[in-house]
Amino acid sequence: MNFAGFFELHARGNPERMAIADSRRRLSFGELNELSNALANGLVQAGLGKGDRLAICLLNRVELAIALLACFKSGIIAAPLNWRLQGPDLARIVQHAAPSCLLTTQSRRQELKDVGLPLVLEVSDDAASGSFWDLIGRSSRKFDSIGCQAKDIANLLYTSGTTSTPKAAIHTHGMRVAIAGSMADCFKLSRRDKALAISPLFHTGGMSVFANAIFSGCSCYLMEKWDVREFLRIIDAEEITFMHLIATLVVDIASAPPELFKGLKSKVRMVWGGGHNVDVAVLKTFEDRLGGALLLGYSRTEGGLTYNKLDRAERSFEHNGFQNTNSSEVAIFDAAGEKCPAGTIGEIAVRGDGVTPGYWDNQYVRKPRLIDDSWQPTGDLGYFDPDGALHFIGRNDEMIKTGGENVYPSEVAAALLSVAGISDAAVFGLPDARMGQKVAALLVRSDPALTMEAVDKQVRSLLGGFKIPRAAAFVDELPRLGSQKIDYAACRRLLQTQPEQK
Repeated sequence: MNFAGFFELHARGNPERMAIADSRRRLSFGELNELSNALANGLVQAGLGKGDRLAICLLNRVELAIALLACFKSGIIAAPLNWRLQGPDLARIVQHAAPSCLLTTQSRRQELKDVGLPLVLEVSDDAASGSFWDLIGRSSRKFDSIGCQAKDIANLLYTSGTTSTPKAAIHTHGMRVAIAGSMADCFKLSRRDKALAISPLFHTGGMSVFANAIFSGCSCYLMEKWDVREFLRIIDAEEITFMHLIATLVVDIASAPPELFKGLKSKVRMVWGGGHNVDVAVLKTFEDRLGGALLLGYSRTEGGLTYNKLDRAERSFEHNGFQNTNSSEVAIFDAAGEKCPAGTIGEIAVRGDGVTPGYWDNQYVRKPRLIDDSWQPTGDLGYFDPDGALHFIGRNDEMIKTGGENVYPSEVAAALLSVAGISDAAVFGLPDARMGQKVAALLVRSDPALTMEAVDKQVRSLLGGFKIPRAAAFVDELPRLGSQKIDYAACRRLLQTQPEQK
């Protein structure tokens, strides 16, 4: 089924209700449906059809929502791009997507002037004008969405990368339905909810918020850039009930001046997210400030998800939640391809309707290797506890092997974050002539008086000696990729240039 069908159902039933908004414009379900119909007509008349790509390089704004729906309706493949990339990095992804059309702002268009494209649509940086709106204005607002099978491609999402072109994970129409349906089930979503998309829609978290709103028929506010004061204003003004947040923003909210939250009238029902390790005290502060439940989970651009329980009394900060078989199954395998018993660390593998069939690469799909012809290994390490909750440990390629011992960075990071005065931490391995690798760390401190000696002393009471960082430095902030995940390659380079700190 065409995923846009869920939106069209809600547009027929509630055409006057607000569907999407940003700081410039608000659109009802009826208006958003007509504008996406017009864009679909305009793109088809320009020669685009099922399977062609529309590359979209925009911040979170209503034009992006219109474009995504137009693509779903027409069978054109939406390829939202990481707008944080610059110059050659951005051009390389555009060339890989080989789009028949690019949608971007007038200012970003200048960066891509040397990339040959058949059609470019522009929107102004500050207002609803430009060739994008001109095309909509001269196109019919009636469009019959094409029929789609579950295997048909709805959109591509480019994964984070540091040394080469990121992979283009395929999201099919069936995958969009499965993930949105499982989240609506787990989070008890309805048309009465109000979503806030803070994560950019080129990120799986942002795309999921938008897709949840389509599936459930609720309104969605698109936030363009992160600012904690603007965030709180939006929550109150829009009466936001749910959102996705990366761990970095959870830390920002918990670290903000407490007086900012005293006048907060609206309380959020639930937030889901994940990412790097965060001190439990920070997570509790976040919950107390915004209300509702913060639900840690496990997620990938390629699909395969787990969710914590919605009830705040049942949710846990000690694990990454439970599988929901409306979307995908999750299992743990050892190196021999056998399933691991509870409590045994192995590689996380996933399968199901909510898992990508592979990576798009022009005329063919690169399929991932499978275990037992059905389980897709993720490269992530974890284990199930006796209750069936998933505990994510870290990337297999991030595990540190020092002197014959395996060290999981997440365990060391958790110990570091338990030290009062540390607000963020990245743990990784560095080459060592004698030990093979040594444990290393970059730390962000909230207490300027905290010393490395004090950190070392406290961590030694929590970890075995071989897990103690042998190289560490304080930094103002951790390097991050466009998805806001920690950039470990940049961390290694940064630490190797830092003077020794006491």
